[in-house]
Amino acid sequence: MSWREILGATSSPNGSFTSQNSHNKQKSSYPGNCANNANIALGTKDGAKQLKEALADACEDPTVKLHEIAAAVTLADSESWRKGEIGDAALKAFTDSLSERVEINRGARPRHYTQTALCKHCGPIWLWFDDYVLGCTWCWNRCSGRPIPRPDNVHCQDCRHFRRIDHPKLGHCAAHQPEPPAGLWDADNRTCQFFIPRAT
Repeated sequence: MSWREILGATSSPNGSFTSQNSHNKQKSSYPGNCANNANIALGTKDGAKQLKEALADACEDPTVKLHEIAAAVTLADSESWRKGEIGDAALKAFTDSLSERVEINRGARPRHYTQTALCKHCGPIWLWFDDYVLGCTWCWNRCSGRPIPRPDNVHCQDCRHFRRIDHPKLGHCAAHQPEPPAGLWDADNRTCQFFIPRAT
């Protein structure tokens, strides 16, 4: 995701980003975008080095590597930065948003996600506000099979992955999470990052 997509987007109810201005479409990125491509756009190694330094200065999260940020920079973005069309504030917003996305992709809770919320599709989640939502930033993890940290314990019987056996209270996890040989007790309180609520 490039900073044009991040800065020119708002979160939609399903957790994806939608453009605020339909006439400002993201130019397609070139395969293998990385900071090395900035050499082409900027024309000099010094220009690429300056862009890398600016990105490093803007990123405050020590867990996010510079190559993860540079990989999201398109040739058009680096050219806009060279022309002064993208300033320090935009770089800061870009790196902050990217750092948050990297943490979420890893299944880690961003520091400012301090409230317990409930997503229709993901179940109990961490967010920056306490509410019921129809879609959330964790939906990306759910759709791609990545873990979602949980603020509360969950019950297997409420999960889509729970497959009941020939027993009124026992079943197995279709997501292949650890379980005793006899199976999982459906009403047990568990910490599970792969819990997906049953459709209601």
